Amino acid sequence: MFPQVRKDFYHKYKNSTSIITGENKKSNLVYIDTLGAFGKSAIYNRLTNWDFINYTKGQSHLHITANGSWELIRQAVPEDAFETYKFGQGPNWKMRTLRQALRELDLSEEMLSIGWQRGYYRCTLAENWQEYLLGKTNRVTWKDFTQRDLVGYWHERWVALRLDTLQTNLELCLAP
Repeated sequence: MFPQVRKDFYHKYKNSTSIITGENKKSNLVYIDTLGAFGKSAIYNRLTNWDFINYTKGQSHLHITANGSWELIRQAVPEDAFETYKFGQGPNWKMRTLRQALRELDLSEEMLSIGWQRGYYRCTLAENWQEYLLGKTNRVTWKDFTQRDLVGYWHERWVALRLDTLQTNLELCLAP
């Protein structure tokens, strides 16, 4: 959220060509997103300007591919499916390949369900992030985050509370 990070991001990627489209697109960092591993996250809920949006469907390949089943999948899916792992060839190649293997083996895609949903969070850095990302505008209206405000929030929310606890514990340890 620091303005300097946005500037550094822009300068690093301003002359980069998109792997997917082959175009040189504007490189303004207007939106950041992430997933909480086990639903809503106590960490992301405490961050300024981060919003909980919703839950994922709760699917993964880890519970299937981590136990040695990858060899069975390799036998069920044509070899060329394993060549689509590079960026720009679609989302999560392991999930695509696993779905294909489940169909080939006549098994239900419900096997991908893991029993818990992950929390989806976003941090918008521009007031008009959506219009910008949809190509409706080329001009970014940045949210007004200052280094002073962000560091102040971090200090108040995280540092001060821990310093108080540390001071109390230290006093207890040093007491005669």
